[in-house]
Amino acid sequence: MEFKEAIEQFKSWREFKVKINTVRGYDRELRNFCLYLHNPQIEQIQLTDVLNYLNGMRDLGWDHNSFVGKVMAIRKFLEFFKLQGYRVLNEELIPIPNKEYKMPRVADDETFKKLFDSIPVNNDPRHIRNRAIISLLWDTGARNGEILDLDIDDLDLDRQRAVIKTEKNKGRRPIREIFWTKDTNIHVKNWLGKREHLAKKIYIKEPEALFISVANQQQGQRLSVKGVGESLRRYSNRAKIPYLNAHSFRHHMGHDVIKKGGSAADVMNILGHSTLASSTIYTMMTDRELEKRYRVFKGA
Repeated sequence: MEFKEAIEQFKSWREFKVKINTVRGYDRELRNFCLYLHNPQIEQIQLTDVLNYLNGMRDLGWDHNSFVGKVMAIRKFLEFFKLQGYRVLNEELIPIPNKEYKMPRVADDETFKKLFDSIPVNNDPRHIRNRAIISLLWDTGARNGEILDLDIDDLDLDRQRAVIKTEKNKGRRPIREIFWTKDTNIHVKNWLGKREHLAKKIYIKEPEALFISVANQQQGQRLSVKGVGESLRRYSNRAKIPYLNAHSFRHHMGHDVIKKGGSAADVMNILGHSTLASSTIYTMMTDRELEKRYRVFKGA
């Protein structure tokens, strides 16, 4: 079977198992690998092909931690076809890189204000939409994909809340509630008004989707995680601040909960972690906070 055809089969199977964003990620990685190998038969793929591919990307400067996702996509793909009786490479031979620990990027109130103030205040639907998205990300600490998965009917604007599907529940309840402030509620309502106006002018492929693309070839489709990331990069550059991604808002929320006396359990429930272990990273202090606490204890 040709690699390209096999990717389609694998994609259809994975869609029944995991979130669509995970499926898209695996699909992207496998297509890149397929392009590198010039679409061979899947039984022709050798261990040296995989290692040469990964080493080449490393030499070109790809981030070390990005290789975990690339390797897992290839391993899961090979495992799927091995179970069907194809004589493919044993996926267990492909080493999984150890992740390098990096201090998480944490947004703070000052840099967030600069970012938000850099968004033009006009009638452009992109800026109206992005104000709503960025406000929700900041107020809720939700994952980028969770906010973009929201449908209009998921919102309760009177109570300033929504029920979302948790991406990484791992056996816990697959839904949780998120909440936001009055200011964010205003931004969401502004976007809903603009969206209703747009619906009279453009075809909306997913009419239930809260956030849609309003430009280029993706017009009318549910907005992508990549689209939000590009917007945040542009606004960060305009504000002349280090790049603030959506996850830096999430880290701010978790860190803020701990700083204000909350527990790791509070962080777990608010951010939708599957275990307390995932929440403990937010108990770590920044260098200045750690020094301040040290001075208190030592009296110097």
